[in-house]
Amino acid sequence: MDSVSPSYKFKKYQQGMAVLTISIVLMVLITMVSLYLARSVLFEQKIVNNDFRGKTTFEAAEGGLAIALEYLADGIDRNNDGVIDPVFDTDTDGIGDSPSGLVGSALVTVTVNDITADDISSLRVVSQAVSDDRSSTKTVTVTMQSLDPLPNHPDNPLTTRGALDVNGSATIHNPEGHSTIWSGGDVDIGSNNSTATYVADPTDLTYPACMDVPRACGEIQTSNKETVGLDILEHDSDLSNLSPAGIFENFFGMAPDAYRELMATVVVDPANPSETRECAANTYASCVQGSTNKVIWYEGNVEINGGTVGCRSAVNGSNVCATADEAPSILIINGDVEFKGSPHFYGVVFIMGTATASGNSTFHGAVISGGTFNSTSGSLDIHFNTGLLQKTRSNGPRTVAAGSWKDF
Repeated sequence: MDSVSPSYKFKKYQQGMAVLTISIVLMVLITMVSLYLARSVLFEQKIVNNDFRGKTTFEAAEGGLAIALEYLADGIDRNNDGVIDPVFDTDTDGIGDSPSGLVGSALVTVTVNDITADDISSLRVVSQAVSDDRSSTKTVTVTMQSLDPLPNHPDNPLTTRGALDVNGSATIHNPEGHSTIWSGGDVDIGSNNSTATYVADPTDLTYPACMDVPRACGEIQTSNKETVGLDILEHDSDLSNLSPAGIFENFFGMAPDAYRELMATVVVDPANPSETRECAANTYASCVQGSTNKVIWYEGNVEINGGTVGCRSAVNGSNVCATADEAPSILIINGDVEFKGSPHFYGVVFIMGTATASGNSTFHGAVISGGTFNSTSGSLDIHFNTGLLQKTRSNGPRTVAAGSWKDF
């Protein structure tokens, strides 16, 4: 039998070791590649998850911002406590009660700060969203500016382009100045013993500083059925020579048509239902009566029989709106109006045409007529109040200032 040489055995041994070594190396390489690929897949999955979570959180922050803008557009202090409301309404009563709420699965916190400077009313709105696992936080910020719906507020309780004729009784109060009636025509305050006008009392211990504070001064009577005082300015040609649209533009800063399109938050147009805005009922009773913090445009002639505008609670008889319930509105009537019953108004009422009052009408703020104003019976009571006029400045549409959006 032939024997195997030692060299051949060694050669076979070397070949076996080489195969084993190569196999081990390949296994190690395959394992490393597998681990690398697994790590890459996990890393990529983590990136995808983080990206998805970041996008979801960002969308939640944008959602919180949208909730804030919608809430603030309808009033920033709905409970009238002098503090900007939180924007999340958790108990669905119409008044925000929490700065935080869930948008999707993310917790969103919205902060609103007043940054008003000079005559520009502005709010900084910050919406911050945190993902449910708290791994992602996104913040978006915008500045909201309110367009002023009354850039030139009246200085008198009653302004009328035409004549004023009082056949019932009337009291007109201005404890913040020395004028009560501004008319382009004749002023006849009638012969009723109750008719009188009142201005700030110079003997008030805080006079004249009190005139800078809404309704802080005591009052003194200046005109009555026997005497027409200096507080009544009549036959002013600067006023009578203006058109109703011209008077409107003097106080509201733009032509009526442009104002209706840009500023009015509610439009009531019974003759053209397609032109109505924010109130499908399209009637005075449903859309105007009971309204608060609004700029309302009523198109056409209207008969107003009682009701309250600009107060969160109904006001009857000689009662007044509680300060906490004051939410003054601007009411513009593009036509003639007849006041009946006992209507109460808080804010500004502008009548493009003729105004007739036969009931017991009470106004807090100011009244402006582009025609004549006639009180045929009952009582007419007007109380000038710059505090209410100033509050109407926040009733205009709020818009996001150009270039103010940021996500850092």
